[in-house]
Amino acid sequence: MARPVVEWEKEKTVHGLPRIMTVWIVDSNAFIHLGSIASEDAIRSMGGALAPHGGVMHVTSGVHDEVKTVRFRSWKGRPRVLDVLKDLLQTTSISPDEIRGLATAIGEKAAPQDVDVSLMVLAARMHGEGRDVVLVSDDYKMTTTRERAGLGYSTCPPSTFLQRLADGTEGSDGGKLRSLARRVRAAEMRYAISRAGEYDIQGKLTWLVESLLTARPPIPPPVKEDEAGGVEISIRALRRHIAGEKVKGSVLKRLGDLPSICASVGEIDGHLESLLGEGGDPSDLYVSSLGVLQSVLESTGMGLAPLNDELCMIAHRVMAGPISRLESVLGLLAGSLGRNEASSLHLARALSQASLADDASAESRIMHHLGLMAIAADEPERAVLLFDGASAQSLRSGNSNLRHLIAAGISRHLSGDGDGADSNISEAARIIDEDEGSAIEPLVILARSLMGIDKPWLALEIFDEALECAIEAEIESEVDRIRNLLTLVNVAAVGEEDDERRSLRRLLDGLNRVEGVAEERVETVTGEVDEAVDAQLVPIEETWRDWRASNDLVPDREPLSVLRVVEGEDGLLAVVHHSELGGLGIWLPGEAPELAPGQRLTISGTRIKLAEPTKDLTASQNIRGLIAVESPQALKISIEAIQDPATES
Repeated sequence: MARPVVEWEKEKTVHGLPRIMTVWIVDSNAFIHLGSIASEDAIRSMGGALAPHGGVMHVTSGVHDEVKTVRFRSWKGRPRVLDVLKDLLQTTSISPDEIRGLATAIGEKAAPQDVDVSLMVLAARMHGEGRDVVLVSDDYKMTTTRERAGLGYSTCPPSTFLQRLADGTEGSDGGKLRSLARRVRAAEMRYAISRAGEYDIQGKLTWLVESLLTARPPIPPPVKEDEAGGVEISIRALRRHIAGEKVKGSVLKRLGDLPSICASVGEIDGHLESLLGEGGDPSDLYVSSLGVLQSVLESTGMGLAPLNDELCMIAHRVMAGPISRLESVLGLLAGSLGRNEASSLHLARALSQASLADDASAESRIMHHLGLMAIAADEPERAVLLFDGASAQSLRSGNSNLRHLIAAGISRHLSGDGDGADSNISEAARIIDEDEGSAIEPLVILARSLMGIDKPWLALEIFDEALECAIEAEIESEVDRIRNLLTLVNVAAVGEEDDERRSLRRLLDGLNRVEGVAEERVETVTGEVDEAVDAQLVPIEETWRDWRASNDLVPDREPLSVLRVVEGEDGLLAVVHHSELGGLGIWLPGEAPELAPGQRLTISGTRIKLAEPTKDLTASQNIRGLIAVESPQALKISIEAIQDPATES
């Protein structure tokens, strides 16, 4: 729907400053986030905030095709996003020749998909007209491609777009948009983590920590004494003081020594923020984070020891949220190093602290992760209790409980409770049937989590259901993504299908049913996956016995996903996957880095040998080449956050 563009009006100001008109070009993912998260009030506020910028968001016709089935999930009647936003959209058609031209200029292999390229064409065209253009996308490749191609417009994720609209809007509308921006930011983190198997996103820990910090409860506003009890007033005041907010002197006086005793609690989120962008070895990050926790607990413990119970209770309530976040990070770091007992302990403590802070979303996330670890430890009865708790708390906090229901159904099946498993899966199937498109992300997140606990057969079944949903919802970008993930998990799923695996397949087949054209499309895609897997299992033609540069096989800085670690008497075998080479084995004799499924390895700064694996090793591990590393200490390890309890779907 074409609409005239309103030029910049200098006389309109916000906070005494002129509003500058920006052309916002918006990709499909932004509308998917809005459909999942935005309230009616927030959309009304967004309409007003767009007025100084021409009153519209610019899209291409391809965006309409990609989001035509997306609906506002929480609205009465669940209207289509495109129908609600039609007056806020200006649509431009981009010719196939223009798309091919830019894709060729970028390089066909490096270029994004056609719809994304069409948005880049539009952005470049409008920037060439002298306008201030921002392309809104949370796809990292859109930014890197723009930089590589030297295109002059700017990019930003949807959350920043919403935040910038909020900054230019006064009153309650600005507050609604800021709240929406925070929620969309958390969704962007989940999306980025879910794409980790397809391309390397720098700083997986950065995404993890940002998601934790984004999800933390807001600083409570001050309250009058007649609106809450004295203890609640003290708790809010102490939280505000630690966060650097101004608190009345009379209220601080009532807190006594608590402000100084609890000052070190502020170091926790400061430490988490310091991790952003650092990356680094997970073992070093674990040790440094453990040191921060010990320091805070020691200093507050000594300070609180002489105080009465009421003051101690106030302090512990205030400390609970930051400690829960730090324990969650420690749990993930320990899990990434294969230290499952330590990981479980950290996460159990994170859950305890989250309950003390009354943070239902955090409780749900942590219980889900503990449930996964219970499955890994062959304790399905304990997993059932944890997933049931995660489901209840997820509903309480207004989030979807889909992946918790499915995980509970799997756990009940493993514990022998067939009727309970069927009930869980039937309820999950009802949710999926209401909106297949919205079910894709929770299914993918669950499948990747199951890969992280070395349950590839279970992950395979969940990915199959996600593929069916993507095909039924006609979202081709998701079909492509899941096709790539299925290739990886098929290499990871070794061994023959036994009775237990067949019974689990029958159970999970009840999540979704496809018929007709959709069923034919599913068969076509799975056939393509089978062909890709077969090609990646053919032995590598050229092997060598002499030490050679590692980039003779794997290009520098290209990550290898760790699928499993097999320990032997003289060392260990790390089974890894490369997107083009397929399954490979890395033999590490003697002392080796701490490895676990879900990590990413980069081989650089060392030489390697490449041998053809034995037939037994090929059959048992699905590898096509065996690598010996001259200097194991040169292996660089990063974290693949596929077991992330900091995300809520």
